Amino acid sequence: MLAPCFDHLELKPLPLKLGSSDSTAKQNKKTCVVLLKLTQGQVGKLKKKANDQPMKEGSRVRPYSRFEAIAAHIWRCASKARELDEKQPTLVRFNSDIRSRQIPPLPRTYFGNALAATVTPECCVGDILSKSLSYAAQKVREAIEMLTNEYIRSQLDIVLGEEQLDCIKALFSGQGERRNAPFAGNPNLQITSWMSIPLYEADFGWGKPDYVVMGYVCLFDRGVII
Repeated sequence: MLAPCFDHLELKPLPLKLGSSDSTAKQNKKTCVVLLKLTQGQVGKLKKKANDQPMKEGSRVRPYSRFEAIAAHIWRCASKARELDEKQPTLVRFNSDIRSRQIPPLPRTYFGNALAATVTPECCVGDILSKSLSYAAQKVREAIEMLTNEYIRSQLDIVLGEEQLDCIKALFSGQGERRNAPFAGNPNLQITSWMSIPLYEADFGWGKPDYVVMGYVCLFDRGVII
């Protein structure tokens, strides 16, 4: 197997809260689950806000997407609610659909978890809160655009080369084994998007669903966009 030619930040430990040597205290905190509804109008306002604000990097080729705008907004809200030091490093971790990113692309009918992990550049909480929404949205976009065909295959080579995947198994294990799992909670964030999945179109013979919600919630700070 060839040595990876990329610095895979998504596979490395995430920043800890300043003054902490590990995430044990954060992992032992109680997890609360809340459902927050964003209307179509509110999503539109977030997209407009993200795209109205100019950036130093120059003109954008395309507008920020719903996911980029919403993820940036959640990141800012979480950073503010946590009352973190402005110098606190923070980032957002998420998985991205790679069906169309691989060469050759996977067929649209492929049924499975065709996902690759990615992570935003490390930022300071002070910048996330003081700068425009477009600043955070750009960081989310950078994480998405990092997933080229070469990057994805390099990531797969690393994972396939591991003899044990205990850290991944621990994510779905009991509380006692979770100390071995990657922790994406405070001061960081894990975001999952189901916006492109037609959940409300599913019909198993007794009509379409009236309500869709996760049946399992990971025990760390996580946002799920449905």
